[in-house]
Amino acid sequence: MANAAPTALITGASRGIGRGIAVELARRGWAIAINYARDQEAARECRRLCEKAAPDPSNASFEIIQADVSRPDDRARLLDSVLARFGWVDLLVNNAGVAPAVRTDLLEASEESFDRVMATNLKGPYFLTQRVAQFWVSRA
Repeated sequence: MANAAPTALITGASRGIGRGIAVELARRGWAIAINYARDQEAARECRRLCEKAAPDPSNASFEIIQADVSRPDDRARLLDSVLARFGWVDLLVNNAGVAPAVRTDLLEASEESFDRVMATNLKGPYFLTQRVAQFWVSRA
């Protein structure tokens, strides 16, 4: 379904900076794909705040999409869901991120912890950006 408003896909939009970006873009009339990995209630609260901020709530469009950007299949499903709902994505905000599960000194950090952080904070955004860019190029 095509959308008249510009559409933003915001990863990690359920709280913090991602939520703030979502609410501000909603205030400016954007349609928002609200991505979250684990906290569905926080994503619902983000949608409520976006609806409240929207200049025309009856014509606003906010979609909650669960996906873990560290997982290739989730990244594919995330973009597919955005395109199925909105027909296009104008802006990708790679905001999702994690910290090490256990904060330790460099001398004690585990490879598992490092891999988890890199998969979400580097690999996920890199390959999600690639997917979105491939979509844009295919439509140019």
